[in-house]
Amino acid sequence: MSKSRLFMPVAWAALGALLLAACSRPEIDTTELVRPVRVMQLQSSGSTFEESFSGQIEPRFQADLSFQVGGKLISRLVDVGDRVKKGQVLARLDPQDLSFALQAAQAGFDAANTEHAQLKTDLERAKTLKQQNFISQAELDRRQLALDAAASRLSQARAQLSTQSNQKQYGDLRAPNNGVVSAVYAQAGQVVPPGQPVVQWADENEVQVSMAVPESRVADIKVGEDATVLLWSGKESLKAKVREVSPVANPVTRTFDVLLNVNDANKVARFGMSATIQFSKAAQPDVFKLPISALVAQHTGAFVWVFDEAQGQVRKRVVQPYAVSESEFLVKEGLKNGELIVTAGTHVLNDGQKVRRFVETSDLTQ
Repeated sequence: MSKSRLFMPVAWAALGALLLAACSRPEIDTTELVRPVRVMQLQSSGSTFEESFSGQIEPRFQADLSFQVGGKLISRLVDVGDRVKKGQVLARLDPQDLSFALQAAQAGFDAANTEHAQLKTDLERAKTLKQQNFISQAELDRRQLALDAAASRLSQARAQLSTQSNQKQYGDLRAPNNGVVSAVYAQAGQVVPPGQPVVQWADENEVQVSMAVPESRVADIKVGEDATVLLWSGKESLKAKVREVSPVANPVTRTFDVLLNVNDANKVARFGMSATIQFSKAAQPDVFKLPISALVAQHTGAFVWVFDEAQGQVRKRVVQPYAVSESEFLVKEGLKNGELIVTAGTHVLNDGQKVRRFVETSDLTQ
C-alpha cells in the first residue's frame, strides 16, 4: 500500500477531532460587569465653605536704604539679622571728600559776603556823591546794579553752603525706625553712587501676608474681610484682615495681588515664611457642596456622575464649579436636591454604565 493511501485516513481523523473540539468549546461570558460606586445624596444648605490660598509672610514696611551722595564706603556697621534703633548709623562714607566740598562752599560764601559788603559801602558813598553832584545818575545806577548782582551771588553761595552742610551729614546712613536688617548689598571699600542700595531695612512690628488670587476668584475677596493664616512651619494660627486688593492683574502670572494685615506679629519668626490663608464663607441655600473627588475635568469642561438608582445607571451631568479648594467645591446650577452623586471611582465610568451602590460593611451590621 502506498504512503498516500495510508495518510488519507489519518488526515480525516484529525480533521474530525478538530471539528468536535470546536463544537464543544465553552461559551464566553458576556455578562456586563456591574461596578460598585460610592455615592452621596445632595442636600442644599447654607453650610460654610473653607476657601484656601497660598501666600507668604512679609514686612508691611521695608525699604532699600541708600546714600543721598556718592563716595567710598569705609564701613558697614550691621549685618543681616541685626536689630537696629531709629537713627542708628548703619554705614559710613569716606568723609574727606565731603569735608573738602564743605570747606569750598564755606570759602565761596565768605567771598560772596565780603564782595556784597564792599559793594554796599560803595553804593552808600555814591549816593552821598550824587547829592553833591560829583557823580552822574548813570554811575549811581551802575553801582546799584553791581550790588544787586552781588546779593544774588551771596544767596547762591549761601544755598551751596547749606547743601554741602547737609551732604556732610548724608555721609552717615541711618535707620529710619526700629527694625531689622533683612539684606545687605555693599561691602566696605566699594564706591557707591547716590541711590544705590546698601542695606535693606524691615519693620518687625508691622507684618502682612501677600497672596495671588486668580481672576475667577478675585471678585469674592473684599477689603476688610477676615481670614485665618496657617503657618506651614508649625501649628501657629494668625488672625488677619484683607487690607488691599490690587485692581490690576500681574502681567506675568495674570493673578491679582492681595495683601492682609496680621494681628499677632509677635508669633511670626521669619519673614518669607510660607502660609495658607483660609476664608470661611457661607454657602447660599441653593448651592451644593461636593467633595473634589466627585469632579471630573476634561478639555471640554467639567462634569459629575449622577446615579439613577431606579435604572442602576450613571449619567454624565455637566456643571460649572466655583470656589474650588483642595478638598471640595461648590455648584449652583445643573444639579437637583436629593440626587445621588458618585464620589469615588469617577475616572473609570462611562455614560449609561450599569453600577450598583456601594454599601459599607458597618451599614450591613447595623
